[in-house]
Amino acid sequence: MKTSLTRITVLLTALSTAACTVLPRPEPPRVMDLAAASSQPKHENLLPVSLRINTPLASDPVDSSAILLKPTAYEFQAYQKARWRDSAPVLVRDHLARHLRNSGGFRNVVIDTSATNTEHALLTELSAFQVEQSGNTYQVILELHAEVISEQSGSSLCVRNWSIQEMAASSVLESAVEAFSRASNTLASELTQWAWSCVQRAQ
Repeated sequence: MKTSLTRITVLLTALSTAACTVLPRPEPPRVMDLAAASSQPKHENLLPVSLRINTPLASDPVDSSAILLKPTAYEFQAYQKARWRDSAPVLVRDHLARHLRNSGGFRNVVIDTSATNTEHALLTELSAFQVEQSGNTYQVILELHAEVISEQSGSSLCVRNWSIQEMAASSVLESAVEAFSRASNTLASELTQWAWSCVQRAQ
């Protein structure tokens, strides 16, 4: 009886030791961001108004932190072991806000988390933010619908659509992020001038 108990104890100890084997931890994902433009023109005329930048509306899978690759017209994939620092809409909102602030064209530029009262708001919809593959070529597709409205009356002042394509050197992550940054800087530069001109006409 004592021998049997000893054997059972040894067996349970062995099983317990096996169950406690330390598994390797998965590597944390790389966290990527958009690079700002190396230079940016400044507006000579400061408009005495403030502008609120709302977070773009988007649906899945664009409304996520996944760095998207679309190898066919029917499928989305995500770069493995990497993600954006936040969801794509927040990423684009922050990029636009930084560019609009640096332009010096508005008295103040805030995002939609601010409680500050503003005269105008920029409303947008982000419908594409991915790398698309065509054979052996890759390009970033960025599509944005934008509208400037009066915060006081709620009336629409200006509306415009953007569809920007930027070639990537390859499908590797670094090339993709560089192309995303170039496309986003093109959008930010054009949208900043457009929004400034729109608000100026409304004064």
